[in-house]
Amino acid sequence: MSRTEPHTAGPSVTGLPDTGTDAVRAAVVRLESAALRLRTVLGAPVAEAAGATGVAEPAWRAALDEELCDRLIDLAAARAWADRETAGPRASGAAATVLRGCALWAVEGDTARVLALAGPDAAGGAVPAPDGAVRAAYPTAVAAQRQVAVLVTALASAEVYDAVCAELRAALGPCPQGRAAAAWEIADTALSGLGATREEWVGADPACTAAGGWVLVDRIGRLALAAALLAAGPGEAETRVNAARRHTWNHLRQPPPEAATAVHVRRTAELVDWITGSAGRSGA
Repeated sequence: MSRTEPHTAGPSVTGLPDTGTDAVRAAVVRLESAALRLRTVLGAPVAEAAGATGVAEPAWRAALDEELCDRLIDLAAARAWADRETAGPRASGAAATVLRGCALWAVEGDTARVLALAGPDAAGGAVPAPDGAVRAAYPTAVAAQRQVAVLVTALASAEVYDAVCAELRAALGPCPQGRAAAAWEIADTALSGLGATREEWVGADPACTAAGGWVLVDRIGRLALAAALLAAGPGEAETRVNAARRHTWNHLRQPPPEAATAVHVRRTAELVDWITGSAGRSGA
């Protein structure tokens, strides 16, 4: 996608939820609590469920274990990032705030993903009525996308964008030895991709770019989490390296994050109208 019309954005960040140490801890605690609910999935009657689907138990269990492992690796990355964020003096300024905001957005997304996997019963309540579910989901979806818009607006500033990339480069550090190098190389390529598409985001109008801004926010957040996981303490080093390899493989192999344009936004509205049978969003 091509870049949008130039837009001037200052380095100040307004409207972003709290990114202080208490907010970091609270976000990881929410993910921890959600992950505990996966015990309900782990404790399910495996033989009965396998028989109901007609799939052999070992295959069913192996597929589930892969999904559960990926969700728990996301938790390990969030823990490593939170440890780094709360261990000592923190960087200040707009870039540091935006970087933390992106990482928090990724952690909150992981929490939602875990809760979806655990199911409504594991979440501690009965399945809500459809209208109740819509009412509950709407403010959550709106809040998440408003947060993306704030972050993308800040990243439209060259000063903020470049400083965020520089902080990520410093956090990633030099390439490690051994098997950890594979994870580092994936992260390094993903970080280089932020430079490849820089001109699509810097100086662009967030009114359009925010439409695809979640990919930029997610990429920055995942890089922060991956760098923290790679730099975590030496305890259980082999297992941690395996976690870092899978985390970067799962989240950072996609193409560089591309911005949306005015044409893309219009086509999205047309597609929504076509699929839902309405004609209000695209003005048709």
